[in-house]
Amino acid sequence: MEHEFRDIYYKYHSRLFRVAYYILKEKDAAEDVCQDVFLKLWDRRGSADDIESMEAYLIQMTRNMALNHLESSKREERLQMELTWDTVKINETDPIPENDKLRRVLEKAVSQLSPQCRLVFSLSRFEGLTNEEIASYLDISKRTVETQISLALKRFRTDLKPLFASLLAAIAILFILFF
Repeated sequence: MEHEFRDIYYKYHSRLFRVAYYILKEKDAAEDVCQDVFLKLWDRRGSADDIESMEAYLIQMTRNMALNHLESSKREERLQMELTWDTVKINETDPIPENDKLRRVLEKAVSQLSPQCRLVFSLSRFEGLTNEEIASYLDISKRTVETQISLALKRFRTDLKPLFASLLAAIAILFILFF
């Protein structure tokens, strides 16, 4: 069965990716949908013999998952707007002006993430949801959640590196002056 599955994967992956990409217009999202399609096929491998046309079955499943992904993205955008509004209201009451620069840099880094990545990261880090809870809530795979969080953290390391370098330099100067 594993060998047959591998053959199906290699035979249809590029076609399914093109179908998903045509609908989603985003490479990462299209790849996530393809991954989910093949995971679902693997989970249903016992009933694969009942499928008359594997190609038609996989294409329809890809279309459905891509459309579900679009709907989920719309929900994510609405939720992200709500989260952003709540963050703005909280930050307006922030009494420490020194946090403004750091907050602006962080907000800029978060705003540059893709909508799905921004939502997944916000739900994980700001709302405290587990990867499983996020996957269930957004109707995506746990692996997709992990990938999105990883992408966000990688982006932050790149974007915030200059800020932390200057912060470390300032700490070093203070350390030299006072010790």
